[in-house]
Amino acid sequence: MIHRTSKMIANYLFSIGIIDKKDIEIYIYGYETILSGIIDFCISLIFGLIFNRLKNVLIFFIMFITVRIYTGGYHSETYLKCKFLFSLIILSVLGLSNINIPFYLIVIILSLFLITIFYLAPIENEKKPLTMKEKKKYRRISMINSVIWSVSAIIFYFFVFNISVTIVSTSFFIMLLMIVEKYRKGGKLDEKSFC
Repeated sequence: MIHRTSKMIANYLFSIGIIDKKDIEIYIYGYETILSGIIDFCISLIFGLIFNRLKNVLIFFIMFITVRIYTGGYHSETYLKCKFLFSLIILSVLGLSNINIPFYLIVIILSLFLITIFYLAPIENEKKPLTMKEKKKYRRISMINSVIWSVSAIIFYFFVFNISVTIVSTSFFIMLLMIVEKYRKGGKLDEKSFC
């Protein structure tokens, strides 16, 4: 449905002369990304409203998008699987945000998250290969974003505990999705990206 809608939009823009034929695939990918993001946001809002945890869901969504856009990670083969996995992650984060996690465990998870980002980010999507310059840029932005979120989680631990656990849980799932994708690709680190 998302691909079909994106293709219809791109073909319409081509038919009225707004885009060139050679750019249709790029526009299809762009519209797929936009529509998928809108659906993810709607899914997040629905769960936030159902469970009366809108603040937690919004923090999850903002962190998930702002970090994953630069780190990459596992992507499902179909949009249906993707939305199902996304929904499971949201439900897991909401469930975990009620658990009383000790401070040392929060520090351990955040440390593992930052180490994973440092060694694995960015993980390329086959549909969107990156140049060496982009890899360095994405890696730097990934680290900055991840450090900011990690420091925020530690600060929130002392003031708004469930927000801290939401950030830590989201970090855990971002890390997990990166590790799964790296394992699927053979688990080799791209040493050129460290240059």
